[in-house]
Amino acid sequence: MTPYLWLIRLTFLKLMAYRMRYVTGIATYGVFVGGQYALWQAVYAAKHLGPDDRLDGLTLAQMTTYLAVGYIARAAYFTNTDGEIAARFQSGDVTLDLLKPVDFHAQWLAQAAGETAFRVLFFALPMSLVLVPLFGVQAPSGAGWWQFPPLFLLAFLINAELNLLAGTASFFLEDITGLMSLKRNLIMLLSGLMVPLHFLGETLAAITSVLPFALISYYPTMAYVGRLGTDGVPGILHVAILGLSWALGLRLANVMLWRYAQQRLEVQGG
Repeated sequence: MTPYLWLIRLTFLKLMAYRMRYVTGIATYGVFVGGQYALWQAVYAAKHLGPDDRLDGLTLAQMTTYLAVGYIARAAYFTNTDGEIAARFQSGDVTLDLLKPVDFHAQWLAQAAGETAFRVLFFALPMSLVLVPLFGVQAPSGAGWWQFPPLFLLAFLINAELNLLAGTASFFLEDITGLMSLKRNLIMLLSGLMVPLHFLGETLAAITSVLPFALISYYPTMAYVGRLGTDGVPGILHVAILGLSWALGLRLANVMLWRYAQQRLEVQGG
């Protein structure tokens, strides 16, 4: 584990040199949350719902908390692993990664962990200090105080595995710019970050709730607002089994894809 712990530390220190650029990110995420907050205020007003009235199980305060916590969590676990792998493939530097006496995937997972640690301290935490009082974000409800942390770690792992999958696709597609854009937009929608998945209708909600994207935002934030196991939303045991199954499935998919990718590596640069 020593080289991977070193990579986590190195990534953390590297990002420390550019920490001021995340200040603008706080403003950007504030705009996202503020825009959606205004939209949902209008929806609740149009439905003539009071402060304690619920729309599909969520009060306006819970919806606001859901949105804010979702974006704060995304700010923490978001990484550009797929783009970095693609860039190293196109420059030819990926051959240096293959020569290192470390596992390729473990190397990138360690770097993602280092970036997430940095983002938690210097991005998500300062963002919380702004968004929580600005939008009246509530504290964790019910069992959310202990359900949210492990589900956040699971969200990080699944997001990292999806990034590795997309990054490894560069060995076959050479340019994955379009794929990365599609992946990020799909995650924004299918993770429940923009709209809670149970708002999408019974059939679509049933499909999206079993996909890995739902474990990135929907289930952790629903846990935070104390809605797991209520109003048809799966309970923590169901979510944990689903999450671990997807994490294992994506890990196996990455291992198999990587073995095949190494056999047909064609470096473009160098």
